[in-house]
Amino acid sequence: MRAVSAGLTVLVLAAAASWGGGEIVARGASAAFAQLAAEGRGAVAQVSSTGFPLHIGARLSGLKLYDPAAGLRWTVPSAQVAAPLWAPLDWRADLEVPQELEIGGQRFTLTATQAQGDLGLGLGADLPVRRAALRLGAPALQADAASAPALAAEALTLAATGEGASYAIDATAQALSLPAGSAARFAPGAGLPDTIETVSAEGALDFAAPLALRQAVAPALTGLRLDAARIRWGGQEVSASGQLAIDARGRPEGTINFATKDWAGWLKVAVAAGLVRRDQLPMLTSLGTYLAAQSPEGAVTVPLAFAGGLMSLGPVPLGPAPVLR
Repeated sequence: MRAVSAGLTVLVLAAAASWGGGEIVARGASAAFAQLAAEGRGAVAQVSSTGFPLHIGARLSGLKLYDPAAGLRWTVPSAQVAAPLWAPLDWRADLEVPQELEIGGQRFTLTATQAQGDLGLGLGADLPVRRAALRLGAPALQADAASAPALAAEALTLAATGEGASYAIDATAQALSLPAGSAARFAPGAGLPDTIETVSAEGALDFAAPLALRQAVAPALTGLRLDAARIRWGGQEVSASGQLAIDARGRPEGTINFATKDWAGWLKVAVAAGLVRRDQLPMLTSLGTYLAAQSPEGAVTVPLAFAGGLMSLGPVPLGPAPVLR
């Protein structure tokens, strides 16, 4: 009898903590969006506590986020965020779809069978980010008045795990469908389909300081490492690995090495896309044959080098390097 009484007492206390915690989270979310609204960066129609009896959380309806500088607007019908009582720093968000996106004045609708994210926080006043993840099931991004999705995939996953100011990254997109005719416009006659079979990347991003939920300004990106990135498109595969350091102006320095056994097919794509002149094809084919013969796997490796604000692919200059900020 005492065991039953003790169990009931624990459940009552847990329920009370869940209800009280949910109210605190709801009030905190309301205050945060009031601040965003005052800054012209967000709005929410309604916030209520949720998760009772074993979770703490809140439900947000009519969620809107803006980034005026980037020309970005994101509208979500509703979102439910919650954390279990036994792990109050491990949050999960379930986002209702369809959602609306506006990017540079162009409006899109995002649909998916699942839109879910995880956020693990650490101890500290600024709530440092320990891990984050995003999962989208069958996502499709469609422009307004378009009859077909602009982009779609079978699945999209992104995960980041932090250690200090470095975050291990693991990202995958399966069956990434491009807008109809995109492949033919990019490389006419190359025979590429509009669906990329797989895009994946494993590596790390380094920042000047750890990321935190309550940061006013995100720390600068200082480094990028690719352990294994892979694209399989039209039955042809290419992988990439390497490391870049990023200076205070956002300019990358370093080398990313691309390797492929399908070098002849990719060379055909490069010619069709206008990246390589047709009169260079015999010379590059001879060079590819020679390099492949030096590799036990028959692969050709080409460096993409960044230096002095410029980039080059092997001996071919490509012009200014992108600014990574």
